[in-house]
Amino acid sequence: MKRLTDFSTRLIGWLDRVQPSESSVMGGAALILGLTTSLGIWLFKQLIDLFERLAFGDLISVLQPLGSWTIALLPVLGGLIVGVLLHRLVGEERHHGVAGIMEAVALAGGRLRYRRMPVKALSATIAIGAGASVGPEDPSVQIGANFGSMFGQLLHLSDDRVRTLVASGAAGAIAAAFNAPIAGIFFALEIIMGELTGSTFGSVALAAVISAVTMQALTGPEPAFHVPTYEFNSPMELPLYLVLGVLAGMVAVIYIRAIYAAHDVFHHLRIPRWLKPALAGVVVGVTGIFLPQIFGVGYSTIERLLNGVTPSVTLLAVLLVAKLLMTAISVGGGFPGGVFAPSLFLGAALGSAFGALMQGAFPQLPIAPPAFALAGMAAREVNARWQAQMKDFFEDPDGREADKQMVPLEEVFHLD
Repeated sequence: MKRLTDFSTRLIGWLDRVQPSESSVMGGAALILGLTTSLGIWLFKQLIDLFERLAFGDLISVLQPLGSWTIALLPVLGGLIVGVLLHRLVGEERHHGVAGIMEAVALAGGRLRYRRMPVKALSATIAIGAGASVGPEDPSVQIGANFGSMFGQLLHLSDDRVRTLVASGAAGAIAAAFNAPIAGIFFALEIIMGELTGSTFGSVALAAVISAVTMQALTGPEPAFHVPTYEFNSPMELPLYLVLGVLAGMVAVIYIRAIYAAHDVFHHLRIPRWLKPALAGVVVGVTGIFLPQIFGVGYSTIERLLNGVTPSVTLLAVLLVAKLLMTAISVGGGFPGGVFAPSLFLGAALGSAFGALMQGAFPQLPIAPPAFALAGMAAREVNARWQAQMKDFFEDPDGREADKQMVPLEEVFHLD
């Protein structure tokens, strides 16, 4: 860290001598920020894959002779490691995740405690790799935003410029994580900044584009999901999509309230804070013995549903309820991670189950359950975005942020 400080001092001295324009400084910072953010997100994803292989590959192969129940130990062990890391090296924070970034932008000039970010990111990779029902988007945004705040603080920029770099880092994170630069731009301007100015837009857009291009160079132009072409054959399907939207709205309300309820339950438990993720891991692990699909992000299950692998309606309903509850327990118990990826799982399960039911009820209609799975994911995301906007009008004293992490879905998918 001392070397980084010395480098920033020399860089500031050079800038004082050269006297570049403000737009040049912000443009250069945004360009470097896009590069570093994409590299950070790439490393973050690699670590998640590594810990998933270690947990569900190497470690479970060692434990398997003791019985299939040993898979339940993975989230417990992950919770213990995460709890100790966060307790010892990060400590308690009034706001965390995207809510913490928004608070820093609004009240602290975008000045985040970026030295804590490596521990937070490592904890998130362990949590997801060990099977906690959380997503990678919240830690990804934190990585980008903290990079931006670090650059701004090391360069001794004004509060407005630091805020711009925080938003630029967040945009770059979404762009890299989902191969979606436009989604990253809108996320940063709408959720992180809450306003649009010409100078802010330029830096945010540049960081998002550079980050997306760099990630494509590292991993290829692959979207989060490959979606086949769905045909719309009859206008009689439209009322069914309307009903699905209403159902998705109801699930969205239950989802958010479940997360808040779990947060309150764990908050009032009289046990050490560092033990709470392990306790949540016990519940997730036991559930995962019977429903392993609830472990981790759940992208593989979503991919199968979108490509026509439709389980029974009963299993889909059980997965919907289980994933909702396990996500609430994981987040409430203190596992670091996001709620966006699990919400996509819920939307896909709901849509696929509803589509299968309607296919049986109206055999004369050419209904495709995978199309309803995609519509369910979109409906879940739209409902969450609307509720996130509404919650901006109300004070949330606990800093809970169940749905401050939404990104436009149209860029997340590859529509063949």
